[in-house]
Amino acid sequence: MDYIEVSAKTIADAVAKGTEQLKADGKVVTDTKVLEQPSSGFLGIGRRDALVRLYFEEAPLTEKVAFAAEKAAADMQEAAQTKVAEAKSAVADASEFVQEKVADAKSTAVEVAEAAQQKFNEVAEVAQQKAGEVSGLAQQKFGEVKEQAAELAEKAQQHLGEAADAAQAKITNAKAQAKDVAVDVKDTVADKLADAKETAEDAATTVAAAVKPQREPVSKEEQMEIANKGKQFLQDMFSKMGLSVQIEKMMTAEKITFQIHGEELGILIGKHGQTLDAIQYLTNLVANKEVAGHCHIVVDVENYRSRREETLVNLAKRLASKVKRNRQKISLEPMSAFERKIIHLTLQNEVHIVTDSEGEEPYRHVVIAYKR
Repeated sequence: MDYIEVSAKTIADAVAKGTEQLKADGKVVTDTKVLEQPSSGFLGIGRRDALVRLYFEEAPLTEKVAFAAEKAAADMQEAAQTKVAEAKSAVADASEFVQEKVADAKSTAVEVAEAAQQKFNEVAEVAQQKAGEVSGLAQQKFGEVKEQAAELAEKAQQHLGEAADAAQAKITNAKAQAKDVAVDVKDTVADKLADAKETAEDAATTVAAAVKPQREPVSKEEQMEIANKGKQFLQDMFSKMGLSVQIEKMMTAEKITFQIHGEELGILIGKHGQTLDAIQYLTNLVANKEVAGHCHIVVDVENYRSRREETLVNLAKRLASKVKRNRQKISLEPMSAFERKIIHLTLQNEVHIVTDSEGEEPYRHVVIAYKR
């Protein structure tokens, strides 16, 4: 009879081990015999395993099929467990990869944010420096203009006094003539009133001429010279500011217009065009200096003035409608004389609306009120 001998720590383990081995080979155990009993020895010395002899024979076909099916099921379970373990490992690897990429993305985002903040600080510093340079230049030009204005005011005051004396003399003469005439009182008074009105108009003309000195009209050559000086002044100023712009020149008989084109030119406009008005004022002073005639220069940035005028017209109409509804006057914010004129002209024919300017420069503003 065929047999195998198997050893293990216990007899049961040895029998189970041998049975499994025979089953894998398509055999069945027919008998068992213990050859050696297991012994633990003394303090682990002399320990020995159990030794059994298993007698076997070929297993019936049905048992072989069952054994094969059981083994296939065990193999499939082992393979499935292996695949599950591999999948868990892959998931763990993917999770670790995603975490690494997220960490890299966070690090990149922080670096980009720091670089953006640094670039913003650099731009802000340059803008502050340029604003200081423009402010200094404007202050210097303002001082020069202030001195010139003081001289003109003094001369105008002198001419005004002379014109007022002349007007007073003519009025006194008219009164004397009115007293001397005794015949046809009604006609005489009417004639003298007409003479007095004409005399007052002449005096007003004289005063206006004294306050605002007349300038000779410019020739085409002088206008071209003024335009070239104005454009050169603007180019030099923008160059010192570090601005890249294109200056478009347009000329008519009455004025010269410089249209400024470029990117991020808000610094040239300022609040409600105050900076732009200052630039235009300085350009007129520089370009018309040392020229016998005078040609008005308009400086504009990307058609800001036309857009501002449209905004003011819409604002005036909207506030006029509100005044009509509420019957309460509205005071606008301080504006330049040019912008106040736009408000007045827009509402001059508006029914039940009257406008007026109040306050002193630079806080002079328009008031829109209801008129019955």
